[in-house]
Amino acid sequence: MAKAKWEPSEEEREVMEAVWLQVKGACEKLKEETNAEDEHIRKMLNEMIQRYYS
Repeated sequence: MAKAKWEPSEEEREVMEAVWLQVKGACEKLKEETNAEDEHIRKMLNEMIQRYYS
């Protein structure tokens, strides 16, 4: 049985955009305050995804 593809509502899209802006800001702050590079932040985000959404 095939899963239906999820299509977010407009309200869900707005929430996701707000969350993304917060994550992006936090990543930029982390880069400013530490020696973290994009590669390190990408790895950290992937680890979080694996931990909480697998």
